Order: sequence, then C-alpha cells, then structure tokens
Amino acid sequence: MRPIFLSLLALPLALTISPATDALGAQVRPVQRQPPVSKPPAAPPTATPAPATPTLAIPLARVRGDVYDSVALAPLAQATIQFVDAQDPSKVRSVRTDSLGSFVIDSVRVGMYFVGMIHPQLDRLGLDTRIVQVNVANSGDVTLPLGVPSPATILATACGNAGSGMAEGAWVGLVRTARGTPLEATARVRAQFRETVLAGNGLQRRFPTRFADASAAGAFAVCGLPPEAQITSRAYAGKDSSGVVEFKIPSHGLLVRDIYIANPERVAAEGAAGRNITQLRGSGRVRGVVRDSLGRPLSGARVSLPGAAGTAASNANGQFSLDSLPGGSWMIEARAVGFEPMRVPVDIIDDIEASAEVAMASLTPTVDTVKVRADRWAQQMAGFEERRKMGGGYYMDDAALARRNAQYTADIFRATPGVQVQPGNLGSDRVMMRGNAGTGTCVPSVFLNGLLTPAPNGVLDNLVNPGDIRAVEIYPRTGSVPIQFQDRNGCGSIVVWTGAKRPPSDR
Repeated sequence: MRPIFLSLLALPLALTISPATDALGAQVRPVQRQPPVSKPPAAPPTATPAPATPTLAIPLARVRGDVYDSVALAPLAQATIQFVDAQDPSKVRSVRTDSLGSFVIDSVRVGMYFVGMIHPQLDRLGLDTRIVQVNVANSGDVTLPLGVPSPATILATACGNAGSGMAEGAWVGLVRTARGTPLEATARVRAQFRETVLAGNGLQRRFPTRFADASAAGAFAVCGLPPEAQITSRAYAGKDSSGVVEFKIPSHGLLVRDIYIANPERVAAEGAAGRNITQLRGSGRVRGVVRDSLGRPLSGARVSLPGAAGTAASNANGQFSLDSLPGGSWMIEARAVGFEPMRVPVDIIDDIEASAEVAMASLTPTVDTVKVRADRWAQQMAGFEERRKMGGGYYMDDAALARRNAQYTADIFRATPGVQVQPGNLGSDRVMMRGNAGTGTCVPSVFLNGLLTPAPNGVLDNLVNPGDIRAVEIYPRTGSVPIQFQDRNGCGSIVVWTGAKRPPSDR
C-alpha cells in the first residue's frame, strides 16, 4: 500500500515567470530599433492531474466448518448456518451444510459475528435460540467447528433436577398435526414404563407414568424415564390424539422423536359374532416390507393397524400396502406362522405415503419357558373361570375383548353394566362406578395381574395398553367383590389380566 505522505509530495509545484526589461539607459548610443517581431501568445499551462488515492485493501476471510450431531452420532446435513454482523445486524449471510455436514462462506470481513443454526433437530432439542458469538480475527482460511451438544448436556438443560429418585432419561421432540397445521390447543404427552421393585410382600410390578405439556410450537420434554426402558406413549391436544405408541429409550438416556396427532373418523362396523364395533378411518397410506431376522423378504405375513379396518398380506418380495388409515402416530403389527409377533411405530401424515419396515424374529423352541408361562397363565385363568361360574361380576376373556376391538383401554368398559365412562381432562376418559347407596360416582379399585395398582381419577389408559389385556373382571357392587380384590374405598373393583395375545387360530 502506498503511504499517504508520498501522495502529498507528488503534488505539482506552480511556478510564475516574468518577461525581461532594458537596463542600459542614455550612455548607449541609441540604435535604430527594429520593430519588434510579434510572437504568438504562449499556450496556457496544462494542469498536471494528481495521482489517484490508492484503495485500502479490506481483510477478508473464508470460513469453513463441520457441524456434528452428538445425539444422532452423525453429521448434521441441510442445516442453515447464519452469520449476523454484530455491528450491523441487518447484514446476514446464510449457507447450508451438505450431506457431510460441511459448509463454506467466502469473503467474510474480519470482525465480530453472531452465528446461529436452523434445523428441525435443534427445535426438538429446545436449542432453536442457540447463538454463538464468533470473532473472525484473521484473513485467509478460518475453521469454525459447530455441533449439537451431547446427550448429557441436553438432559441437564431440559430436565435439570427432575425430581428426587427419578430416572435421568428423557424423551424430547415435537407434537405435530398430521394435517401439517398448527396445534389447535395445548398438547400433552404421556409416557409410561414398567418397573419391578422389592416391597415388603415380595416383588411388585409397577407402571409409573410421566407427563409433559408442550409449548405453543409443540416442543416437549418428558423427564424421569429410565435408559433402555420400553415406554408406552400417547399425545393429545383438544380433539386430536395419537395412537398408543411404543418407543425405547436409548442407553445414553435421550430419545429424540416427534409424535403426530389427528382426529380420525370413527365409523361403525360389524365385528365377530355380529357385534357392532368402532373402527378408525382416514386417508393415510402405508407401504412397507416384512423381513426375517436375516434380512430376507418374508411372504405371507399378516399386517394391520389395530383399530383400523383391513389387513394386508406381504407378497413374495415381503412387500405390503395399507390404505384408508387414520392419521397420526400408530403401531403397525405383523404376524406370521413360526415368528414372534412384531409391532413398529409409524407416522401417518396427510398426503404423504408412509413407509415401514418390519423385522420378525423366529420362534425359538424353549420348552421349559413355554411350560412355565403356560402354567402361570393356566393358573390365573383357572381362578378367572371359577369366579365367572360363581357370578357376582361381569367377565370378559380375550375372545370377548377381541370383539370389542378397543383402541383405548377405557373403550373396553363402554356399555358395561355398572360402569360409566366419562370425559376427563386433556382427552383422557375416566372409568367410574356408582358409589355406595347410589350417591354419585367413584373411582374403582384397580388390580393389575392381582396387585392393587393406583389409577388416579379413573384414567386406565395411563395404566395399561389395551393390546396387552387378556381378561377383565368387573365388580360394581362392593358386596360381591372377592376377598382378594377388596379395598376399603367404598367403590367396586376392576381386575385386569395382561399377557401376550394368542393368534386367532389358537383361540
């Protein structure tokens, strides 16, 4: 760069020249003077142009970086990176990461910037307002690594001290409508898991439930979930709800997944033995493939969405197709002879054909285990049949439950003598009974597999998945409740037995 003072020395110097005069006087003999010769007038001096002031070079940098998702353990592709000038926030530069999570921004002036990222993953994790202040101090190539914080950091941010004695895992995500429209009401998410604890009278199985209210944008964080636990979940907002969906919490304790809700059409249909049932219907479509444990296509598997009309059989390539399905998040169920039944979650969104892949494991012949399970179930059902013969209550075995085709646990008890199903808060139905002396309604005592299990406000959907129920006993009158199912609550009792469903051919 040329120094400024050199430019000053190069300025033109203006000189003035005067004409010559006669200095001899009278001592000189006058000489006849010749007439002066006329000279052409001198041309005016031409101004010398001043040299142009040199332009100062502005230091520019090329910013390169990689964005890594520490939760998914993969590069964060298609993330929008924004550079905002700290001195002039109206100046914004944007670029998107490629499939490897890399980005490049050329011609960045040296200075202070606010750098932010835009990506659905950040919305799910509650990091949509995360901004980093960056000082680009040097020109040339500059490296700027960015990333999503670790699961431990996100858990600490989202849950903090969730509660004494609670597990340290969490499920975070967004509640979305299958229509793609904003939520019409505040959404709530429920997650339930099973745990076995040692109590004074031996081992007990409990079903703790966790709730979380979503933000206006649908973001939620359900805390207090054990790592590697299998959770049963549902989301609802106003008239919209999802199905009962099963997820597994990863070993690091953070599950990141959205859940979709809708208000499907409910239509009356004829079920087994001419019984009227209610089926869910919509415009959703699912295409998928069924494979065995070695990844080979499995032919002849029966695929369905419980609660919806119609089933499909996989073809020779393992492919299947279902239509007229309700929108939202649901479970697709596949069954095949010689294989364990398998259920996988699927998100059914309007005008988008969903895809699902089901991997089925072969049945392993374990004679001892089958014998133990058969004896246990036979013993439970022997007591069930004995009490049914004695009467005093209302009884439903797995065949009767199949005819009801209940989508939610509360639906099992509709039109059941002595039971009232009432609307509850946030879309949950309450199973109630009439109190002693016929005054008002009360919450019945609930026994799950023989153990007294709390069911606050009579909401049984928070207690058990209807697909796991094998038999139900209902005792609306306290005087007819068997002694092992009595409780001093002034109300009747409901006994629920759970277990793996038998294929229709075995019933």
